Amino acid sequence: MATTRLSVVICGGGIAGFATALLLREDHDVTILESSSLNEELGAAITFSMNASRLLRSSLMRAGFDKAKARYVEAEKFQELHWQDLSVLLEWKMEGITSKYGEPWWYFSRKDVHQELKRAALSPDGLGTLPQLVLGAHVERVDVENRTVFLKSGKSFQADVIVGADGIRSASGNSVFGKLTTETDGMSAYRCMIPSEKLKNNPETNVLVDCAKVLMFIGPDRRIVAYPCSSWDLMNFVCIYPDPRERKSQWSTKVTVEEMVATFKDFHPSVPAALSMATETGVWQLRDRNPLPTLVKDCFALIGDAAHAMGPHQGQGSCQAIEDAEALRIVLKGAIRDSIAERLKIFDQLRVQRVATVIQYTRNMAPKATISKEVNHKTTQTYSDYYWSYKITQEAVNIMQKHGFAMKLVDAATGEVSLV
Repeated sequence: MATTRLSVVICGGGIAGFATALLLREDHDVTILESSSLNEELGAAITFSMNASRLLRSSLMRAGFDKAKARYVEAEKFQELHWQDLSVLLEWKMEGITSKYGEPWWYFSRKDVHQELKRAALSPDGLGTLPQLVLGAHVERVDVENRTVFLKSGKSFQADVIVGADGIRSASGNSVFGKLTTETDGMSAYRCMIPSEKLKNNPETNVLVDCAKVLMFIGPDRRIVAYPCSSWDLMNFVCIYPDPRERKSQWSTKVTVEEMVATFKDFHPSVPAALSMATETGVWQLRDRNPLPTLVKDCFALIGDAAHAMGPHQGQGSCQAIEDAEALRIVLKGAIRDSIAERLKIFDQLRVQRVATVIQYTRNMAPKATISKEVNHKTTQTYSDYYWSYKITQEAVNIMQKHGFAMKLVDAATGEVSLV
């Protein structure tokens, strides 16, 4: 196969966009169009479980990603606890998980990991050619026939490949596929960050920070997920609760800390004590997207939340975005302009069923509004093997081979792929 550098425009400079730019720049010439003027990631924190850390430690690390600069925390334990008495419903020690899947579980603040992906993607020391970042670039529409992205400013960008990575309200996706609707299951989430030292120094809350663990406080209709990030400086709290209010036009907004504490006042005393230490909090309506029948059209591919927005109940949203980026790296390797539509159909084969299943499993695990005080415990372990055992790099190479492309995975530890 001929090796030709394609021009790639990525709509969106979030985690999905910069992960894709970082992986594609070795073989292609990349431009990132970001609507904001500052390009700073919002939100609290994210976990990268083993299916994603496998890629961070291989392909992305080879391309320049540095986990230390992203201020990672490595998980030591996972606990699901009863909301009232903190009795253990489920506990895993990470040695067993690491041994089974061969990878660690990492926690990051969204801001830290976004900044590191951005730094690596735009580093002059990276593989291939230096991408171009265009800020204040509001996408108006994408013309796939003419391979052009039109901005609201009147500017336009032509490319061989166009990637929609512009989030749940995706302007690029809405332009190509028609209106992409989102759904709500009647739940919202408060999110806040609390300094770890505050929690450690308080005898009522120090049990929450005795080691690097994911804590899930499981109630009948409410749930809190907490874990450390930013090199242990902060603890991230995501507090999910029934919320009948319609927040579609305002998915995130600032609220008082007192409101958040009141919503969880009947949890074990350590929980409201911890939440009261927050200095600010926001509330997000949890929305997802019904699985799409295709993520591609001609030269266009949809990735990240734009393609498969999902709730936080299984921690797979950003993990799937990293899988998307790796899949694009493999299917576009050695591509020429005339083969792009064919290559992206292979991307569809890799991703459509995978993300549809993850969306459904995530929905299955979501808490539901109820008047019961009894916990209907559905353990996270239910679907964990489906998420964590997946090796997208090898899977993508295998599918490329089945389609007649002479490709092999040279080194699984680095993700290096060669054309034979």
